[in-house]
Amino acid sequence: MTSTTTTPGTPPAAPARWRPPLAVLAGAVVLGLGWGAATSYLQTVLPDPVAGLANAVSPWLVVPFVVGARSRTRGLAVAAGLLACVLQVAGYYATSHLRGFGVSTGTVVEWAAVGVVGGPVFGLAGHLWRTATGRLRGLGAALLVAVWAVEAVVGYGIRLGYVDDAVVFGAVAVTLLLTVGRRPGPLRATARWLAVTVPVGAVGMLLLDPLLSAFG
Repeated sequence: MTSTTTTPGTPPAAPARWRPPLAVLAGAVVLGLGWGAATSYLQTVLPDPVAGLANAVSPWLVVPFVVGARSRTRGLAVAAGLLACVLQVAGYYATSHLRGFGVSTGTVVEWAAVGVVGGPVFGLAGHLWRTATGRLRGLGAALLVAVWAVEAVVGYGIRLGYVDDAVVFGAVAVTLLLTVGRRPGPLRATARWLAVTVPVGAVGMLLLDPLLSAFG
């Protein structure tokens, strides 16, 4: 016999529905290549102020989060997140090359390296969003909300001064907080982790360009 405990006032979470490992990895391939290719096209058609959605880090980190959320184990979530992010880079640059845009090998390597870090982290974040209990509850959602919030404030607001883009990304961050951040646990669990993930994300965002320049 087993028993479950829930936080008072919080309805018990529905049983998770997991996809088979091969289906998760196949989804990572399709979503990774598909969104990478779509990004190349969207960069030339999206109007302001939503054009930034096709020229930013945080939209690409949604894909590993999604495939991680469908993974039964943490190891599968990490692997699927890595695969999705690296294939987004491949899909984007392959499509851009076929469309006649110049592609630098160094730039591909740089962003693939970013994907090697971001993919596993956000694949795991998606898995934690579905499964975490105790102190880890809310961490997965907080990572996703934080990357959008940091890109809004630091990336577009402080560094670039693009107010319209900052507002769009900030609106996405708030929407994610009020939707993803409320499930499966109380909103305060996500808010608690935001006190950690936002400062760490801000430092990472400030260091990203110097690091890419140093290795470029």
